[in-house]
Amino acid sequence: MSLKPDLDVTLVSGARPALLETTLKSFSAFLFKNFELQTCFVNIDPFEGGPDEVAACEAICRSVFKNVVTRTPEKPHFTRAVKWLWSQPRSAWCFHLEDDWMLEREVTSEEFTAAHERRVAQITLMTREKNWGYRSRFHYEPSRFVVLGRDFGKSVNKKRPIFTTSPSFVRREFALRCSELLDETLDPEKQLNYLNPALNSFTSKFRNRFIGKRREYVARDIGRQHRDERGITKTVEDGSSVWVKPEQS
Repeated sequence: MSLKPDLDVTLVSGARPALLETTLKSFSAFLFKNFELQTCFVNIDPFEGGPDEVAACEAICRSVFKNVVTRTPEKPHFTRAVKWLWSQPRSAWCFHLEDDWMLEREVTSEEFTAAHERRVAQITLMTREKNWGYRSRFHYEPSRFVVLGRDFGKSVNKKRPIFTTSPSFVRREFALRCSELLDETLDPEKQLNYLNPALNSFTSKFRNRFIGKRREYVARDIGRQHRDERGITKTVEDGSSVWVKPEQS
């Protein structure tokens, strides 16, 4: 019997084979090898590519994972992708990933197991983007510590746990209920934390534990440089993320 923990993978991908291949090579070398992978559920949106690129991305996934379940919608939609993916896992935990990340170091199954504290439903890899300079090993809303009107500096609001769609382990039951409550018209990460009262009421009962120290960046976002090189900008309109490509001259 394998001593490695079982793990499903949920993967959000655009039609960007080169980027996806880089991401999966990194996570295969530094994380996936430490787990007993079950099924990879992948949503491949026709974003930055067409049918040939979508097919290439599916082929890359099948070269990495033994069991792959693929969804290939006609139009890109980030929230629908996450909503479908988080309804799929069968293992007790899944690892959620997008196609534009790299690992800076190995992530072991021992780190994952050690993070199984009370009420922990998500275990997130520390990244620069989280800008986490607080002492808590859990991700909470930043706040200020104020007593009798005197400000004693940075603190956290433990009544407001923060959750994410960046690289993380997610407990299956938590993912499933989040999927049921996600509003397709809103950005999934923003509504996990603020924009969806029913979802926020549910998530407030749980916690998100970090893997990585305060200034240790375990995962690195490579999507921003990729977008910058192609002149693609990300904006939020009416609570939903929108990626805008430059107009062709």
